[in-house]
Formats: sequence, C-alpha cells, structure tokens
Amino acid sequence: MKILSLTSIVTATVISFLNLSISNLSAKAQTPNFFCGRIGATPATIANKQGKNIPIILWGANNYFAQSGEDALTRCTRVSGILSTQQRNRYRNITVSISKNGQPIICAANPHNGSCRLLYQVPHGQNPQQAKQELLRRVANPQSNLPPITIH
Repeated sequence: MKILSLTSIVTATVISFLNLSISNLSAKAQTPNFFCGRIGATPATIANKQGKNIPIILWGANNYFAQSGEDALTRCTRVSGILSTQQRNRYRNITVSISKNGQPIICAANPHNGSCRLLYQVPHGQNPQQAKQELLRRVANPQSNLPPITIH
C-alpha cells in the first residue's frame, strides 16, 4: 500500500512539473521578439510573434534623427533592442517625458539612475499619453490588423 501511494505521489509530481514546463514554453512562444527589418526601403521595428512578422514602427526620414547623429536604420536597431529588453518587465518602464528641446518623447525609463532612453519623439499634434498607449498596445500584443506607428 505504501509503495502504491509513494508511486502516485511521484507520478503526480512529475505530471505537475511537466504541465508547468509546457505552460511556460507556451507563454514564451507567444512573447514577441523585436528586430529591425525593412518594409520596402524603410527601416521598421518588427515583432516576430508565432512565426509572423508584424511591423510595429516605420522609421521614415533619415534626417529626423540628425540631432542625435543616428540615421533611421540605427535608431530602428536601437529601439528594437530596447523593446526586447523592456519585455522582461512587461513594458512598465515605457513612459512619456520631455526632451531637452521641450518636445514630448516616448522613452524607456531606467529606475536605477533616472535616465530615459529615447524611443521616439511624439508626432506633432498627437497626445503624448495616447501615443504611449498606442505603442504599448502594439508591442504587448502585436496584431497584423493594426497599422504601424510611422515616425517621420
């Protein structure tokens, strides 16, 4: 009788462990990976979710980043990396801030040192909080039916 109950306990433990491992793999499979690619000739931050490439941000004019010394492709690559890093904390550090020239920006805050890594400047005429929510909606659950955010 004791052998049977010990076997049942061990079997139940192994099954529970396997179920936990499978559910963790399933959750990871649904987590998008971000990379910089191209849509036509335009650099784009793209989410790969379950084998589908979904454009999140189109990086338009190269002169947009002239002040930072970065071209659109460089910014695309940097932002794609930042978004990948931000996944770990479920994008909680994506915030709205004000740039040195007084323009609203979307950035990834570093809670340890108070810095904020620029993602992009909020397009003129757009509400900064709405712009942040639009980005979060696209990165947290990329969907091919949502148009990418276009940065000019």
